Amino acid sequence: MGETPRPTLERVWVAYLAAVAVVAVVTPGGGDPRHGPWSLLALHAALAAAAWWCARVATRRGPDAARPWRTALALIGLPASFSALRWLLPAVHPEPYEYDLLALDRWLFGGEAAQVLGPPPPLLAELLQLTYGAFYFLCIAAVVAAGVGGGRRAFDRAMLVTVGGFLVSYLGYLLVPVLGPNRVFEGPPPQGVWIAAPLHEAIDAAEANPWDCFPSGHTMMTLTALLVTWRPARRAFWLLLVPVASVIVSTVVLRYHWLGDVAAGAVLAWPCARFFGWLGDRDGWPDAVPAAPPAPQASLK
Repeated sequence: MGETPRPTLERVWVAYLAAVAVVAVVTPGGGDPRHGPWSLLALHAALAAAAWWCARVATRRGPDAARPWRTALALIGLPASFSALRWLLPAVHPEPYEYDLLALDRWLFGGEAAQVLGPPPPLLAELLQLTYGAFYFLCIAAVVAAGVGGGRRAFDRAMLVTVGGFLVSYLGYLLVPVLGPNRVFEGPPPQGVWIAAPLHEAIDAAEANPWDCFPSGHTMMTLTALLVTWRPARRAFWLLLVPVASVIVSTVVLRYHWLGDVAAGAVLAWPCARFFGWLGDRDGWPDAVPAAPPAPQASLK
C-alpha cells in the first residue's frame, strides 16, 4: 500500500487565504465605506478551518474520505472567497486600470471592442448570454466528466487544477482590480429573444465583486475545463468545445470584459494547469491516467 498523498489542495487554499488576509491587514481603507477587512478576515478564518479539516481527513483517512469534504469546500468556498474581495478591492488600487485596458482596445480596434463589433443578432445574444451564465456549471461538469471518464484519481486531479486556477484568477483581481465595460459605459446590454435581459440583470445583481475582469476568469477557467478533460474524458472535451468557445466570445460581445482580460485569461490557463499538476506530482497524487503497462515481450525460441 502506497503512501498517503500530501494535502496539496488544502495547502493551495491556505496559501491563497493567507495572502489575501495579509493584504487586508496592511491595506488602509482610505475612507471607502465598502472597505471591510474584519469581515473578510472572519470569512477567511472559517474557510481556513474548513481546509484544515479537509487536510486532516485526507491525511488520516485518505483521499476517498476527504473527497466529499473537498468538493463541498470548493462549491461553497470559491464563490464565497470571490465575493469577499468586495470588502478589500476598492481600497487596494484606487487607480482606474480599466482605462488602460480601454486604451488597448482603442489601439487595436479604434474603440471598445464590443462597440466596434456592434450588437449581435438577438438570437445570438440569447445563446451567448445563456452560455455566459452557465460558466460555473461548465467548470463543474468538466470535473465530474473527468471523474466519470478517468475515475477517482482523475476527479481529484481535476479538482486540484480547477480550484487552483480559480484562486489564481482571484489573485489577479487583487493585483489589477478592473471594472468591465458594462460598468464603465452606460447603455443597455445586447438584446436577446426570451430570457437574455433578465438573466443579465440577475448576474449583475448576484455579482458582489465587480472588480473581477483581469484576468478573465470565464476565459481562463473554461479553457481549464478543456484541459482537465483532455486525457481522462476525451468525449467530454469535444462536447465542451463549442460551449467554451461561446463563453469566451460572450465575454467581449456582451461587454463583460476587455480584450486584455480575455488575452490574460487565455495565456494563464495552461501554465496554471501545469503548475498545479506539478504540485500534485510532487506531493504523491496518483496520475489522472495511469501509464499503460508495458507490452509482454515475445519469448525467443
